[in-house]
Amino acid sequence: MRQDEGRQIIKQLANKVDVLIENFRPGVMEKWKLGPEDLKPDLVFARISGYGQTGPKAQLAGYASVCEAYGGFRHLNGFADRPPVRPNMSLGDTLAGLHAAFGIVMALLHRQRHDNKAPGQVVDAAISESMFNMMEGCIPEYAYTGHDRPPSGSTISGVVPSATLQSNDGKYVIIGGNGDSVYSRLMAAVGRPDMSSANPLYATNTHRCQRADEIYKVIGDWVASHTHEEVLAAMAEARVPSGPILSTADIYREEQYRQRNMFEAATPPGGGEEVSLPAMLPVMTGTPGRTKWAGPDLGHHTEEVLREQLKLDDAAIVKLQQQKVI
Repeated sequence: MRQDEGRQIIKQLANKVDVLIENFRPGVMEKWKLGPEDLKPDLVFARISGYGQTGPKAQLAGYASVCEAYGGFRHLNGFADRPPVRPNMSLGDTLAGLHAAFGIVMALLHRQRHDNKAPGQVVDAAISESMFNMMEGCIPEYAYTGHDRPPSGSTISGVVPSATLQSNDGKYVIIGGNGDSVYSRLMAAVGRPDMSSANPLYATNTHRCQRADEIYKVIGDWVASHTHEEVLAAMAEARVPSGPILSTADIYREEQYRQRNMFEAATPPGGGEEVSLPAMLPVMTGTPGRTKWAGPDLGHHTEEVLREQLKLDDAAIVKLQQQKVI
């Protein structure tokens, strides 16, 4: 793309498709004369960057690790007395991709509903703003009360009880007893029906938040006296949401995932060992997605695309290869 011949190929391909997706630093595509104004007017032009296409930070490098912090997530994730915690995955990249996909679908739907006569539009998806969009009630909390929500460890602010607890076999379970009737069933299951929502001291979530330490001690002591399987069985019988914390190995063996076909086998287009991949989600009854192949090597489909979409012959492709355009 740094050569004029390469940019001309991109421009020709862009005129044949509905959507173009790019994640260069803002302004780079315009410098190459490949910005939204340079391409066909009905193109949906999706742009993924660290901070968005405008604003004082638009030109800064934006890796997921940095943007997760800038979007507020890292402040909330972890424990108040320790450094902020990073989950062992690039959550910001995934969320930015999902936001871009949502935007693309909305732009295409808008165009379709106007008999495909409406112009395309730019989908501006920022990693930092994709994280910011996950902040739930933090903004109105601060704007209206001045409360800057802190990290809360294995619980969640303003909801009691909802926590991670350790059983006597060393495994952790999640129990969510928020909701008056669910809470009452939970307290009955742990042997303390006197602490149900019928008791004015625990009648609502607001009351329970004021007595969180007491409630968590009772539930925690009960969990600590049982195996994780006993805990989960008791919660299931009481219809209280609960579950184990699964590792990747646990998930790979889990029957729930197996029965719903959450793993797909695929082979790279160029050949090689078959690999297991997550299934396409969400599950759809009419037009389900599927994995056709594992990730190909960079450039694997270049010649195929040039031949089929731009009708280039062998001589033209060889010339592009000699010029190091492809």
